Amino acid sequence: MIIFLFFTMVAVVFLQVVARYIFNSPPSWSEEIARYCQVWIIILASSICIRKGSHLAVDYISHRLTWKINRVIEIFTNVLVVFYVAVVAIFGVRLMLAGQYQVSAAVQIKMSLVYLVFPLGGLLMLIEAVLKTIESVKKIFRKDREFKTC
Repeated sequence: MIIFLFFTMVAVVFLQVVARYIFNSPPSWSEEIARYCQVWIIILASSICIRKGSHLAVDYISHRLTWKINRVIEIFTNVLVVFYVAVVAIFGVRLMLAGQYQVSAAVQIKMSLVYLVFPLGGLLMLIEAVLKTIESVKKIFRKDREFKTC
């Protein structure tokens, strides 16, 4: 889905640039479609970032702490992420329901289709965050005492 959206965004932006500089008349819908594709890409790719642990992290003191304290901090951070993405999913549903009465300016589609990414992406991120939290809890009870920082 992310690859398809990225391809669509690149194609639409390329079409807009060509139409602007060659025909001096860009389509009015191209910027809107590109914007919506970009939002969908960012939200959907966030679940992959959670899975791989590639979100931004500040690790000034983690190398000075014991492995057990690092694990506790990791679990605490993962629990905070779980709560945050649960809120994103819940309020995303509310936003999507409110969007059924709105229509986008250029494309004239219901905004609920655009806002669908928030509950969908929130759910995907929630699943990944819960799995990451379970994995972090299991690491405490394993024998390996190595802590990898980002």
